[in-house]
Amino acid sequence: MVRKLKSRFKRFVKRSKGKIRRTRYRIVMKHRFLLDGYYKYGDPNRSFIRKGIYLVLLVFAYFLNVKSSSTPNRGEINKYTTKPCISGAESSFSRRHSYTFIAKRMLLYDIISFDVFDTLILRPFDDPKSVFFLLGEIHKCPSFKRYRILAEKQARAEAFEKNGNYEVTLKDIYEKMSRYVVLDVDKAVELEIEVELSLVYANPYMKEVFLEAKNLGKKIIAVSDMYLSSQVIKKMLQKCGYEGFDDVIVSVEHGCSKRSRELYSVVKERYGEDSKILHIGDNPVSDLRSARASGIATLFYKNVNSRGNYHRAFDMTSLIGSGYRGVVNSKLQNGNKVYTPFYEYGYTYSGFLTLGYCHYIHEFVKNNNIDKVLFLSRDGYILKKIYDKLYPSADTSYVYWSRSAATKLTVNKFRNELLLRYIKYKIPRQMTLMKILRALDMDQMSKPLSDAGFTPNTILTKDNYEDIVAVFIKNWDIIVKAYEKNSLAAKMYYEQELSGCKSACIVDIGWAASGYSALRYLIEDEWKLGCKTYGLVAGSTYLHDMDIIESQLASGVVSSYMFSQRINREIRREHNVKQMYGVFTEIMLSAPVPSFIGFDLDENGEVKFEFDTPEVEGYEMIKDIQRGAEEFVNDYTAAFKDYPYMINIPGCDAYAVCKQVISHHEYFKNLFADYPVNRAVGSASFEFGTLDKLIENEFIK
Repeated sequence: MVRKLKSRFKRFVKRSKGKIRRTRYRIVMKHRFLLDGYYKYGDPNRSFIRKGIYLVLLVFAYFLNVKSSSTPNRGEINKYTTKPCISGAESSFSRRHSYTFIAKRMLLYDIISFDVFDTLILRPFDDPKSVFFLLGEIHKCPSFKRYRILAEKQARAEAFEKNGNYEVTLKDIYEKMSRYVVLDVDKAVELEIEVELSLVYANPYMKEVFLEAKNLGKKIIAVSDMYLSSQVIKKMLQKCGYEGFDDVIVSVEHGCSKRSRELYSVVKERYGEDSKILHIGDNPVSDLRSARASGIATLFYKNVNSRGNYHRAFDMTSLIGSGYRGVVNSKLQNGNKVYTPFYEYGYTYSGFLTLGYCHYIHEFVKNNNIDKVLFLSRDGYILKKIYDKLYPSADTSYVYWSRSAATKLTVNKFRNELLLRYIKYKIPRQMTLMKILRALDMDQMSKPLSDAGFTPNTILTKDNYEDIVAVFIKNWDIIVKAYEKNSLAAKMYYEQELSGCKSACIVDIGWAASGYSALRYLIEDEWKLGCKTYGLVAGSTYLHDMDIIESQLASGVVSSYMFSQRINREIRREHNVKQMYGVFTEIMLSAPVPSFIGFDLDENGEVKFEFDTPEVEGYEMIKDIQRGAEEFVNDYTAAFKDYPYMINIPGCDAYAVCKQVISHHEYFKNLFADYPVNRAVGSASFEFGTLDKLIENEFIK
């Protein structure tokens, strides 16, 4: 009887333990927070009660964390309040230990151990799970990422139940994956390995550290918690230029991990308990705490994405956003080099906008069978340079155009443009009529104004504005005739540029497509060049007349990349013209060339170009910005060369990156205080001279 009761009691305890264990798996695997903390307690030799108590404490900590989620933990990134590095170059705050310092540390040890992923090698995503998006496209499976993450969790839970550890192979994961998607497991495994191999590249900082260790003649090993085999990881390391490893030790091949400390025991057993080992890695638990607890010295290399994401935009699509952040973080946070703030501005912000806009232009040109692309000066300078690199077979030209030239050449059509820009907008500056006529190059109007009672020294005011305008309108034929030679010169220039073209796309930044509208009228109606024109702008909004080009957008002759009345209206409302968002965006694409003023004919009847005074004080800044933008495009396209759809950057993503910087006036004041922004972006007043004064005096309240 007693024996029977004992037997029943044992069966009850066993069943209860099984139920408790299964409940524990479900709780732990559901929440990554619990999984990370519980992972190191996966040793089956640990007390059942001890593990249970620890899990209860973790659950308690988890709910405390959820309730206080409005106050982020130390080190946690608030994805909605990230901002640019305002106080200087981001890379200058990302500096790591010098190579000399590391070499001196290495001298004290026999073996140098490296973590692999996010240390020796990098991937162009801030979240490694974004790789599953690419696999989902290859497998033609929506939700692939979700299934792949779930399958890995289930495979690890089953491994823990069977073996007491969470180590699984990639094949184990895909066998679980077949529950959700019908696929050939072996081929799926090979495909994921191929995709991973296509993406990885060397961390330039760690490459130098590795070479230091090699030059010192140290024994070099790689130790990784990973489901990929050591052979696959060796291929990755070789692809990234790492040759000469003495050993590659991977958790899946030993049934234990760095996090649980057991993989370090394998290392020490293989190389001797007395071996002096220095381990270098990016994970604060597995590469730092667990290594130290195992008696191994450490050199912590904080993850580039953990450091960089404090300064990145997050209000983006999942795949493109992860790619953008990953590429920028890898560049600015690896510690290999310190860049100038202007280079970083180009790399982080203008490069992304330029790449997205250029792809948008290309798709528009392709879909509309357009013969030629005209990039208007000066914003089109860097756009053309990058567009030609991306699409070398395209027929493109960088053409001279400006608001000043457009105003004068279209006086027989758009009368009010001249009256506004050359007269009304000058009222605050208290200009004399003599200065106004000189700016217009219109001495012919001196007599009509004199006959109306105005002298050359008459100051333009609100009171006499309408009277002066009346004189101009009455003598408008004089104005039209005065610009006939300029119009002929412009016609000769564009006739040559559009020779043989039946259609052309005219590219500008924005915001009311005024440059395109003027050229459209001249090319199609005034000069009759037989060429159909289309206009592209980066964004469409206007301070005084919000639907100024609504009919052109509706008819399709004008198209906007980021936002307009027809697309992304919520962004259009956010684009605060009074806060100079347009000005700041245009600075992203400034050019190291003088402003174009207009066309004329020389004494031989050849076309002559007229330019404003060169703003040489800003040229070095601009060249640095453009170098950064070009290198971003090079790095991003190289990282995703096998996935061309990654450059299909939606306008909302491009604007999210722009907004993160243009909404921080302090950033612009610190970086561009001496930048000659007034002439560069066509400010209404030439008095301010620099961005710092423009911010102080213009719209910002």
